[in-house]
Amino acid sequence: MKQLLLLFFIFFSITCHSQQKVADSLPFQKEVSFKYSSLLLPTGLVSYGILGIKNDPVRKWDRDIRKSLDPNGTKTSVDDYILFTPIAAAYGLDLAGIKGRNNMLDKSTILGTSTLLLYSSVNIIKNNTNIRRPSGKSQSSFPSGHTAISFMAAEFLHQEYGQVSLWYSIAGYSMATATGFLRMYNDKHWFSDVMAGAGIGILSIKIAYWLYPLLKNVIFKNRNKTLESQVQFQLTPLYTGNELLLATSLRF
Repeated sequence: MKQLLLLFFIFFSITCHSQQKVADSLPFQKEVSFKYSSLLLPTGLVSYGILGIKNDPVRKWDRDIRKSLDPNGTKTSVDDYILFTPIAAAYGLDLAGIKGRNNMLDKSTILGTSTLLLYSSVNIIKNNTNIRRPSGKSQSSFPSGHTAISFMAAEFLHQEYGQVSLWYSIAGYSMATATGFLRMYNDKHWFSDVMAGAGIGILSIKIAYWLYPLLKNVIFKNRNKTLESQVQFQLTPLYTGNELLLATSLRF
């Protein structure tokens, strides 16, 4: 257990350090420029997760971590809720008058795009890998959807408010790291599932920020500037009993 906690602390530290310089210094530039270096962390995490599908040493590491977490111990459902905290924080800060990179409409469109990318990729991968969960209850273990959402949310908060204060980024990634840990603690996912989910979550929101200038020119090209005051954004978590879904609605 101590080794695992140390591993997560190292992972959290590397993540925060590598993401610290991604958000532009204030005043924010609305467009996030593409950088190949930004792909290193998320693609590395996804690659590690893919190795865990067939690679015996990685699978053994997965099993050893599960054993250290006492799979028969008391479980918690906290991980079903804290994954949305960074998203709620990003909108709460905006409503409180603390401005980040984008206005309400822009950030909502970016988040909606990222959510679409995330769910498409996670569902496609789950349906084509059929990895059994540690608990044995289903074959939809890889990758971890909860972890993907939580790291998408953490990177979203970081991009919007990371240079307002580094503590926003730290708080967001703390929630994401805790979610990943609890997915393993609750015997829902293997370590490699969590690593891949984290990578997919970070990558999906980064792609959404890179694509947004194009989407904005196509979708909102002829919109009136008063559109922001008319936009209605709704974010609704849905729990089916087996999976946690994130429904988004953008109306204008």
